[in-house]
Amino acid sequence: MAEKGKFLVVKIKKSPWFIWGLRAFWVLWLLFWAEVSVGSWKELERRAFVISLVILLVSLVVGSFLWLWGYLRFKKVS
Repeated sequence: MAEKGKFLVVKIKKSPWFIWGLRAFWVLWLLFWAEVSVGSWKELERRAFVISLVILLVSLVVGSFLWLWGYLRFKKVS
């Protein structure tokens, strides 16, 4: 039981609309380069496969890092 006079306050911070737009664009970007990578691999285009795979992996790592950095930075709502 909570003591009298003490309250639990829950604060919810909503993401702005442009953050959701960036997330959707990032997912579509990853899907595009994944499709290009698979297509290049099936057509045995080694150079195109390597280039598209590097772009895909760099985009995935950088996007994940930015998401994690933003999550840890803004985790505490003031």
